Amino acid sequence: MSPWWKGCALWRRWRPMREIFVIALYIRISVEDEDSRDGIRDESNSISNQRDLLRRFVESSPEFENCEMIELCDDGFTGTSMERPSMQTLLQKARAKEIDCIIVKDFSRFGRDYITVSDYVDQIFPFLGIRFISVNDGYDSSQMRGKTSGVDIAFRNVIYSYYSKDISLKVRSGKQTKARKGKFLSAFAPIGYRKDEKDRNQLVVDTDSAGIVRRIFELAGAGMTVREITRLFNAEKVPTPSAIKNSQGYYHKWWVGVEGMELWSEEMVIRILRDERYLGKTVYGKRYRPQVGSRRTLKNRRADWIVVAERHEPLVSVPEFQRAQEHLAEYVERDVEQAGVYLFTDKLRCGHCGYSLTRLSRSKPHYQCRTRYRAAGFGCMEGSVKESEIASVVLAAIQAYIQTLMDEKEVLIKAGNSDILASLQKQVTAYQSACAKIDEQKAELYDAMADEKISREKYRREREKLSREQEDMARRAETAEAELTELRGKMDVSNQGEPKLMRYLQADTLTRQMVADFVDCIYVYNDKSIHIKWTFSEKGAKHESA
Repeated sequence: MSPWWKGCALWRRWRPMREIFVIALYIRISVEDEDSRDGIRDESNSISNQRDLLRRFVESSPEFENCEMIELCDDGFTGTSMERPSMQTLLQKARAKEIDCIIVKDFSRFGRDYITVSDYVDQIFPFLGIRFISVNDGYDSSQMRGKTSGVDIAFRNVIYSYYSKDISLKVRSGKQTKARKGKFLSAFAPIGYRKDEKDRNQLVVDTDSAGIVRRIFELAGAGMTVREITRLFNAEKVPTPSAIKNSQGYYHKWWVGVEGMELWSEEMVIRILRDERYLGKTVYGKRYRPQVGSRRTLKNRRADWIVVAERHEPLVSVPEFQRAQEHLAEYVERDVEQAGVYLFTDKLRCGHCGYSLTRLSRSKPHYQCRTRYRAAGFGCMEGSVKESEIASVVLAAIQAYIQTLMDEKEVLIKAGNSDILASLQKQVTAYQSACAKIDEQKAELYDAMADEKISREKYRREREKLSREQEDMARRAETAEAELTELRGKMDVSNQGEPKLMRYLQADTLTRQMVADFVDCIYVYNDKSIHIKWTFSEKGAKHESA
């Protein structure tokens, strides 16, 4: 009997070129699956349990025989938001019609926002011709016969939504109870401390970095400004808090400058000088999330903090701490606003130090590099550059680039771009094979020396000759591969659709979407020249000057 999907009208409409039925198994687990009282993970929702359940379901269904399975997993992400890495990959594959069926353990694994879940199950997936199965809920969209998922699913997801909020409150309550006992609850210990190996909720002094903290307080107490401390530490190449944590095996995502070092900033120094934990206190609840699942945090009132004194060895005395606070009066502590997305967000960097440029002013935005205030010797951009000036140059560069792409596309079409791509791929394969062959020749040469068929001196001469040939082949392979990557990138960009490219070509104003589509990064130099790194450049990144 032919599988149900072979006769489906939507299958014929959307999947005319692919015969393999692709199933996506989606798995999710998060802090919502922790028991807030005991700290024990709910095994029924563990990654391994969900995986076993879904695979058994597929393997026990004859209609799924010979189907292809892919697995997408979000570990540690709340179900109240769809902004999860694997979820976004799943939705992207769905829109690209690369999958035919999605299977989850239950609706809460897909999401806890019942409105969003219902939209996908009732409207989006049926339109895309994608079958949706929730195993424990007994739901299969192929059996709905055009009906919506109905009140049952809506009600079930309302319960999930309330459950998520309830669990969040329980987790928060459990943490507050621990905090009142003076337990340290942050993921990472502050610089100067480390977590006790026997009790992860207890801080002990870190001898490698405690001296840095004490020195910051001493310098501030002696009257040195935050900027002066920052410049001094950068001049002396004192390791930053992130660099220290990195050396201890705790890895974060941060940007290190092009010189291969991370710089101290005024914000780092201020954060240390204001941290009451250096008085031996534990501090909890300085910030909170206004909504369950939200990434945004807000400042709590001081009265709502949970502060417990004498919980660990202090690094500074109360008088030392107070003297430092007196010198921080000019630095007003403000709440961090939710970062907005502007025209060049995450796209502008200083061409000398590699750090992001700072955006100033909202009415007439301009950018400046603040590294020159923190460290000397980089030759960073002086003054500032207007956003409008960068925008006009980038717009002209993008339009010139589009015109070049369209011209090249015509040439490639006439020349047969598939033949060019095939030729380049053939070159890459040939050069790589030559490198592998030389490895075999080196091995044979060594065996000959070991069997005393050739002298050690001849072995060395022949091996050096082979090594030079291998290096040449490797360089040729790298060059051909870079050309292949660049050509594929250009074809991908030009295949976005000529109508879209034509709109960009005729645009009078640069938009954020244009920047996102074409620009990987823009480097601004001291003479206000800019270098654009296009998104298509992967290997041997090509910079266009303006």
